[in-house]
Amino acid sequence: MIGASKATTTRAYQLISTTNITSTGAQSYTIPAGTRYLEVEMYGGGGAGGHRGGIASGRSTTYYGGGGGGGGAYVKKTYYGAADMQEDDTLNFTVGAGGAVTSGNGTAAGAGGAGGNTTLDTHKRSSTAITTFSSVSAGGGGGGAGGQSSGGAANAAGGAAGSATNGDTNTDGDAGGNALNAGHAGGAGGDAATYDAASGEEGGGGAAGSAGGGAVDGVAGTAPGGGGGGAADANAGDGAAGGAGKVIVKAYG
Repeated sequence: MIGASKATTTRAYQLISTTNITSTGAQSYTIPAGTRYLEVEMYGGGGAGGHRGGIASGRSTTYYGGGGGGGGAYVKKTYYGAADMQEDDTLNFTVGAGGAVTSGNGTAAGAGGAGGNTTLDTHKRSSTAITTFSSVSAGGGGGGAGGQSSGGAANAAGGAAGSATNGDTNTDGDAGGNALNAGHAGGAGGDAATYDAASGEEGGGGAAGSAGGGAVDGVAGTAPGGGGGGAADANAGDGAAGGAGKVIVKAYG
C-alpha cells in the first residue's frame, strides 16, 4: 500500500519508475509494487492556428492572416498515499489532443481547433471506481481566429491560454499571438506552460506565416502543448496544428 504521509519528506524515497504517456485520448496507468507516493504531471494540448481569410472587392481579394493557437496548461500533483490508494490500482487519464487545422475556402476564414484538456479522471481497483479526480485538469489552448472575411480593420485574435486547475502546481499556457493586418502576417502560436527556449524544453509555439516572400503557412506547435502558428495573408496560407498533450507519472518507493 502507498503509505507515505504528506509530512514525510520526499527525499526519503527513491524513484522507482517514470512513465511518459503521449498517446491522446483515454489512457491508463497501473501503480507499481513498492510505491510510496506518486508525482503526476499533466500538459494540455495546444490550439491550432487560424486560416487566412479574404475580402472580395471587384475582381480581386484582399487576404488577412489568422491568429495563433494558445498554449496548453501544466499541472503537477503529488499523491501521498491515501488509505484507499494501493499498488496495482489503476489511474485513468484523458490526454488532450493538439488542436486540428480547419481550412478556409475562397474568402471564408477558418478558426483553428482548440487543444484538448488533459485530466486525471478516475481511480479504480478491480474495475470499481474508488475516487474521481475530474477537477484536476491541464486545459488545452484555444484555437486562433480565422482571418477577416468581411469589412473592418480588426486583427484576427490569438487563441486563449490553456488554464490549469487544482494541482499542487498550476501554470497556465501562453495566449496565441494576434495576426497583424498591417504587416500581412499571421499570429505566432503560444508557448506551452513549461516551455523555456534557453533550456531547450519542448512545447514551443509555432511560428506565424509571413508575407513578403516568406513561408505563408503557420508552423505546427511542438508537443507537449505548443500552439500552432496562424497563416499569413496569402491566398494559399494555412494555419498549423497544435502540439498534443502529455502525462508523466513518477513512482517513488
